[in-house]
Amino acid sequence: MDYKLMVMCVCVAIGVCEEVEPEYTVPGVGIEGNDTSSTTPKGFNAFFDNPMDFFLFMDEVKTVSMSYRLVCDRVAEKVQLTFRSQDPDRFFVVSPDRVLISCENATETFVSMENTSITTTPISSLSPMADQLYELVQSDKIRLHLSAVLLGRRNLVITVRRSSPDNNSISDDGNTDQLLFPFVINRKMSKLDLAFRIIVYFFLIFITLAFGCKLDLKVVKESVKKPIAVSVGLGCQYLVMPLLGYAVAKLVASDQPSVALGIFLAGCCPGGGASNIYSHLLDGDLSLSITMTLISTITAIGFLPLWMYTLGQEFLQDGNKKLDVPFFNIFTTLLLLIIPLLVGIGVQYKLPKVKRFILKIVTPVTIVAIILLLSVGIYSNLFIFKLFNPNVILAGCLLPYFGYVIGGIIAFILRQPWVKIKTIAIETGMQNTSVAFIILLYAFPPPDGQLAAVAPAASAVMTPLPLFVITIIFVIYKKCNPEKYQKVTQKDEEAKELELEINGNITPESLEKARVSNI
Repeated sequence: MDYKLMVMCVCVAIGVCEEVEPEYTVPGVGIEGNDTSSTTPKGFNAFFDNPMDFFLFMDEVKTVSMSYRLVCDRVAEKVQLTFRSQDPDRFFVVSPDRVLISCENATETFVSMENTSITTTPISSLSPMADQLYELVQSDKIRLHLSAVLLGRRNLVITVRRSSPDNNSISDDGNTDQLLFPFVINRKMSKLDLAFRIIVYFFLIFITLAFGCKLDLKVVKESVKKPIAVSVGLGCQYLVMPLLGYAVAKLVASDQPSVALGIFLAGCCPGGGASNIYSHLLDGDLSLSITMTLISTITAIGFLPLWMYTLGQEFLQDGNKKLDVPFFNIFTTLLLLIIPLLVGIGVQYKLPKVKRFILKIVTPVTIVAIILLLSVGIYSNLFIFKLFNPNVILAGCLLPYFGYVIGGIIAFILRQPWVKIKTIAIETGMQNTSVAFIILLYAFPPPDGQLAAVAPAASAVMTPLPLFVITIIFVIYKKCNPEKYQKVTQKDEEAKELELEINGNITPESLEKARVSNI
């Protein structure tokens, strides 16, 4: 079970520790005033001199330069600009929070209307012509100091208030216009983060390799011979869970596209994690659990991109920004998980000495990994917990808990034995969210991938809680009722022996056992 514990720790580490260097592309909303998502105030235009000004890094104060052009109605007119962040928890304006612009020093310029283009020329250098008008223009630069707090995408809101034409005073109750400028907050990667990423990759590949070395294909073969339970389990994993993830995302996080994407992708993941451990502890069908984990992991390379291509498209639109599905990156990421598994199976049968060595060092590697993941990793990435909110936690509960219930109900309706019902329920609700972590963090650009990975992180934390409680109750029950439990166990073992005899060779003795067992 050591390698399973290691997988759980790696999943947590990937969810809270991995970083990606940002791709510096201009945000989806235009950088000039007349390109923003709001209506540009008449006669006022603002833009930032450097497109890189739109990118901030956590825990830094950045100075950005904003140029503006104001067309004044009169010399005595005044305009007040107020600067604030759409979400101060992501970034906030240090100074100035407001600027007063006076038109007393405005420059008279000619506006050429030729070919519907507008050009301005100082009035002193050109005499008036028939096809020209003049206007009062005030232009300058404003230096803003912005402090980034937490990664994400938020707007800088600029409120424009003009003075009253009657008394040239500015009232808070007067008409206002707004400009929205999108800013992206990322996190700089330190040398410690880079080193830790390499370690996490190494451990993840090693543990997947160890799983392949320990996998018993004879057990898988026996389970595949009776494909009903396996088919029911796979149907729950790749039909029920994606649809459930879609419903939870729409219900809980419809206003947070990144989080909704993470919830949906978590619902499309294969089974895994600690499902085999809980199937064993709760006396489920361990052979079926291992078989479902193996098959669902391999078939994820087809099902997961298929769901992302269909229903997943709905979660890629965020306002004016649309993410493209990086199918190639998803495909290669899944291969990184599947190839070590297949290599481990090959090592098990072709290189027995290497297999024994790998299984021998699983325990010390697990101990080292737990120390690293729970100390350095979490300490350097505590910011991820600030992204948890009630909706994220609720989604992290609804997805696996409904998965347990629906998977068990479907298995019961299809008349599966109780031992298989438990296993299918566990495999349905407990999914390998590390797949969602890796895809979101490495296939999607930051900070969108990091924001979306919060949902699988919450699901990974909340998923095992009910099973943990049920396991404690079940263990106590067995301790308090040893005789009753022993009788049940013996009856199950006799039933298995009878099934093997009938499947292998129909004899009068086996038929008599079947008759007696049905009485």
